[in-house]
Order: sequence, then structure tokens, then C-alpha cells
Amino acid sequence: MSTSTSPTTVPEARARIDEINERVVELLAERQAIVDALCELKADADRTVRDPEREAELLAHVRSVADEAGLPPTLAETLFEEILAHSVERQRRQRADGAAGPSAKESSAEEPADKATGAVSTCGAQA
Repeated sequence: MSTSTSPTTVPEARARIDEINERVVELLAERQAIVDALCELKADADRTVRDPEREAELLAHVRSVADEAGLPPTLAETLFEEILAHSVERQRRQRADGAAGPSAKESSAEEPADKATGAVSTCGAQA
């Protein structure tokens, strides 16, 4: 199905939306894998999980990109605030798990996501 033409039927429009949703989820999974790697790098460099300056730059950038794309900047900002909150929480959990060693329950709960991304959650083991 071509992405350059407008859908002409409701089923076609829904199929295109489903394809886009799948791509968005795949990109979020890819981003999460990079966040896991970043967590390791931050731990190795003895850096904090949060970087408010970087977060502000990211939000300003996504607002600008959204505006250029004809998307409401507040929508993009709201979505990325949620993505950032998830990333920060994930990094904090990884550091806590790496420092104390994950319990069997925590390990099995994290295992499917790690298998999906190929990432190893040992962030903070050295910190």
C-alpha cells in the first residue's frame, strides 16, 4: 500500500493507520534499546539518570519538528514528556536492579522486553 496517496475507503484508512502504529511501536522499541545502552554509558561515566538541560532541548526540538510537520507542538511535547518519564523510570529501575541484583520476579518481568530489544539490563552494576 502506497503511503503517498490518500486512502479512499475506511478499511484502507484503518489499514494504513495500523501500519503506522506498528512502525511507531517498532521505533519506540528501538529507542528503548538505545536508552538501555545510554543507561550503561551514564553509569560507567558516573553520570546521573536525569539531564534536565538535555530534556528541555529534546522537548524544544520535537515541538519545532512537529510544528514544521503540521502537527500541534503541544501534542508532540505531551507524547515525548511521557516517553521521557518512561525512559527515566526504566533507567532508575535498571540501576537499582544492577546494584542490588534483580529478584526472580523482577528478572522474569523484564526478560521479554530485553529479548525483544536484544538489550542486557545490567545498567548500574559497575556504579
